[in-house]
Amino acid sequence: MLKKLLLSGALAGFAAHANASVITVNFDSLPDFANINGVDLGGVTVTNPSGHVDVFANRFGVGARSGLNAIGSFTASSSNNPMIFTFASAVSWVELFAGDAGSLTGDLDQWRMDVYDAATGGTLLASLLSPIWIGGPYEGLSFAGAGIRRIEAIWTEPGCCGLGFDDLSFETTAAPPPPPMPAVPLPASGTLLAGVLGVFAAMRRKKRS
Repeated sequence: MLKKLLLSGALAGFAAHANASVITVNFDSLPDFANINGVDLGGVTVTNPSGHVDVFANRFGVGARSGLNAIGSFTASSSNNPMIFTFASAVSWVELFAGDAGSLTGDLDQWRMDVYDAATGGTLLASLLSPIWIGGPYEGLSFAGAGIRRIEAIWTEPGCCGLGFDDLSFETTAAPPPPPMPAVPLPASGTLLAGVLGVFAAMRRKKRS
């Protein structure tokens, strides 16, 4: 049942242009408290070393960037490190937002997004660092480049309680449409049959006249 909800509800946005597709996963149709660690969300899976990637529906001060839901893992003091997003195939652009509701006074937040060219290991393509800010709103980081297979979102400011993550967007390269089917010539027997039918039709017209 959970997989059906994930596949039907997690894909909130889908836009196609040229031979590319931009997909946004905003988690808003997923049930509160669901653990989606390692579950296929439609082209991407999210994992955490704790084994928990939990859905938070506007609770525990997590907030959200859009809608009500965000994801996080709050099973330990550094439980968000790292939140790993692995793509089923290479993508060319990725964007992710992180933050919380900003309900705690003096709650300093900062996060980093590391981009890799392999599902495990691989070459570090980029390491992007957000500014330090106090609580909400969510701060986004994005990267464009060929061959992105994984990003790791890392909470770098251990002021309090970790971060929520929301609105993951990525661009995939779609397969080009197949070429049009060429006209198939009739075999010799088919051509002969068409000729016989034509003669027969001409004879009927002549007989009526």
